[in-house]
Amino acid sequence: MHAREVPMPLADDMRAVALRFECPKCDHLIVKKGSWFRAVSKFKCKGCGTMLRLGYGQKLALFQKQRYLQ
Repeated sequence: MHAREVPMPLADDMRAVALRFECPKCDHLIVKKGSWFRAVSKFKCKGCGTMLRLGYGQKLALFQKQRYLQ
């Protein structure tokens, strides 16, 4: 992202919506509310124990995917 670009905000109306994320290492399904995904940047997969980093771009894609599925 360039310094002049303003990132698209994560949707406020999806804070209480259950979002689904699969661990890229073991495919373990992680289901948490949008508010959890907004707040977290790193977490450990309960399936394989891998420490995962969830950057803003990944969060945005996750929220957009859920919006598309609704």
